[in-house]
Amino acid sequence: MRATVPYRVPRGRHAGHAAPAISPNRILAAAALAGIAVLLLVFQDQFRDGEAVVAARLYSVITPTLAAPGAPIVWFGLGSPGAFGLIITPDCSSALLITPLCVLGMGLAIPRRLALHRVCAGLAAAAALIVVGNLARIGLIAAMIRLCGMGTGYQLGHLVLGSLMSVLCIALSIVMLALIVSASGARRMLRFLLHGPQGVA
Repeated sequence: MRATVPYRVPRGRHAGHAAPAISPNRILAAAALAGIAVLLLVFQDQFRDGEAVVAARLYSVITPTLAAPGAPIVWFGLGSPGAFGLIITPDCSSALLITPLCVLGMGLAIPRRLALHRVCAGLAAAAALIVVGNLARIGLIAAMIRLCGMGTGYQLGHLVLGSLMSVLCIALSIVMLALIVSASGARRMLRFLLHGPQGVA
């Protein structure tokens, strides 16, 4: 013989309701982010080449620059005795930072309590900030080399100031993502952009 308990009919507002299924749009968004992360890893060479091209065109306004064809190298000060090139290595590419951002976005896209369009907008803004910050980092390293020489300038620009800039951009991108995903945070950010600090007091 086995002991058993009487069956009780579920009561209350949750009675008869199964756990809500994950929206197909959220599954597609998570799959798209996973695909972007994989593409960034597979085609990181081409991504770095593109970064070099964008950096060369951006800084050509200040000094003669050129992106090496088929290689992630930005040449600064062409035609002058102090010309030098900066190689965008895999660990110095913004692709290295955007990939984990996509993984974070996959986790944020699943919960139903988070608006999917806010998650996508926050990820796009955070990724854009990381790319812009990395381009600024390249310019900072080049400026330090011009000011302090190849040895000291590179060490100071790459290892010290450049690393600080990367950490700052990562932190700002995470904060921006959190503010945009949060409805109240998005409203505070909008008030700050329109009215300054007094608008969020």
